[in-house]
Amino acid sequence: MTTPTPVPVSNFDTRDIDPRHRFDAWQENIGVFFDLSMPDDAIQPANVYAGIDVCDLGDAVFGVTRSQTQRFTRDSNRVIHDNMDHILVQLFCKGGGVTSDNQHIVAGDMLIIDLDQPHDMINTDFENLTLVLPRELRPELSDMLAPLHGLKLSGDNPMIRFMATGFLNLWDSIPDMTTHQAGSAMHGTLNLMQGCLGRESMMPDAVDTPTSIALAKVISRYVDANLSENLTPASLAQTFRMSRSQIYRIFAPHGGVANYLWDRRLQRSLQLLSQHRYSDKNISTIAFDCGFNSESHFSRAFRAKFKITPSQVRADALAARNRYQANNSASAAYAAGLPNWVRQL
Repeated sequence: MTTPTPVPVSNFDTRDIDPRHRFDAWQENIGVFFDLSMPDDAIQPANVYAGIDVCDLGDAVFGVTRSQTQRFTRDSNRVIHDNMDHILVQLFCKGGGVTSDNQHIVAGDMLIIDLDQPHDMINTDFENLTLVLPRELRPELSDMLAPLHGLKLSGDNPMIRFMATGFLNLWDSIPDMTTHQAGSAMHGTLNLMQGCLGRESMMPDAVDTPTSIALAKVISRYVDANLSENLTPASLAQTFRMSRSQIYRIFAPHGGVANYLWDRRLQRSLQLLSQHRYSDKNISTIAFDCGFNSESHFSRAFRAKFKITPSQVRADALAARNRYQANNSASAAYAAGLPNWVRQL
């Protein structure tokens, strides 16, 4: 008879570390996602309080993070170099913070952070429950979450409270579960989220009606699957049996159809250049696969958007992978489960 395997759990607490090195240890762990600083560029004290209790669910990582007031940032350079195609779903249990566009997050609210996009937020003393979701694990759910990047999902909304209850129940139940049970429960929680998001429009009112949002999701998935094709408002209108004016209205929040296509092609090329499994593809092939007609045209557009060349992105991704392998063979001084498990997703 096979012995049930408990869920792997890791605990990190700066109180277990020499006060002189607590911030360095905290940065080493949460730094897998964010760069840390103090609000208003104040001097960062070495003696900080922070903790992470996290479990490895195999397909995802799930845990509680707590800290004193900090500024958490991911700039464009980190997005390019990290090669981290995950989405963070956070439930704030205590405290909150203020996002870069002045949204005030309080206990009970949820926040979505797409690691493929820049992020800047000042958190007050807080405790949140975070799910690290690889984008490819649930593509349809990820398509729903990515447009919500950086947006407050208010706990005043009963559907958000319903999702939050699912998060809390999962976390409370994990200590008594086997790895198989926890994995099944996690996928059930993802089903709950997908059902809630599919039935409730979480986007700001300015985006469009719920019907248009649903149509935009369908069309967006089609666009992402056909970036190498000659996509135009006319061809999209024909494919989806809509008028071109309807297509224009749906994509108006994105700066229009052409701007959306341009951005998706560049973002997709960034992902392909950054990920090791596509390293056998040369840059010109990636350019054509993403819908560009020439490598030189692609390189100019890429550099204009990301301030770095495609070849530099590929070289930096390879260097980052080599550094990780070197660091993994000689483990860092304070790295607990979070950074190691996240990098293995």
